[in-house]
Amino acid sequence: MQPTPPELPPVPGLRPTKTDRRNRATLKLLFIAALVLLLQLPLHLVSSLQQERRTTRASGGNQPEAAAAADARAGGRSSTPTATEQASTEGVFEAYRMVERALKHSVLVTALVFAAFFLFETLAGLRLHPVHYGLVGAALGLFYLALLALGEVVAPGAAYVGAALASSALVTLYSAPILKSRARAGVIGALLASVHSVLYVVLRMENCLAAQRGELAWPPELESNDDVATKQPVSGRSLERRGAAKPARLLG
Repeated sequence: MQPTPPELPPVPGLRPTKTDRRNRATLKLLFIAALVLLLQLPLHLVSSLQQERRTTRASGGNQPEAAAAADARAGGRSSTPTATEQASTEGVFEAYRMVERALKHSVLVTALVFAAFFLFETLAGLRLHPVHYGLVGAALGLFYLALLALGEVVAPGAAYVGAALASSALVTLYSAPILKSRARAGVIGALLASVHSVLYVVLRMENCLAAQRGELAWPPELESNDDVATKQPVSGRSLERRGAAKPARLLG
């Protein structure tokens, strides 16, 4: 039998110490924080595009289909938009408001996803390249762009579901090879599903609160008043004053 070769002593400097690991984790956290802030630049462009589209839609725009619809209404029996057109317009503006409010929570969503990748990297001993974080952040940013695009052609709820599924699928499928485990990718997918579900509930609650304050639409009977002419929200107190003023005018 051949003798067992003696074990070689560990070479100093090859195995990272606790201080090296701590410094590496600190630098990675600083990089993640800087990347979250950097990703706000393309999201700001999405916000600017949303505001531009909203202004164009509110002013009537110069689209050929809008002109054709106006000509059709002018040549028909009624010059007012139909109920279907009004519902479609209200849905588009609701989608714009959803994009605007979702962008306000973009920092929290991105930070939560990056924190999950950082925990996997730290606890499982993985080494993720900064490019990996950048690509994941780009996939998260596509959610808001897809929500804006889909919101103009489908209902706001369907647009949100479609955008969330597309963005989550990109991140989940990409995380499987970089995390070297389908189970870890499934955890990332479950996290994204939970985040988007909670975000949708929050956005719907904000929409309901804004509707109660009268900030979403103006009542049809007030379309000729100065509140609509100046595009100022109609508050509850102003509605009460107008309702109280109607009997006085009738008595007079």
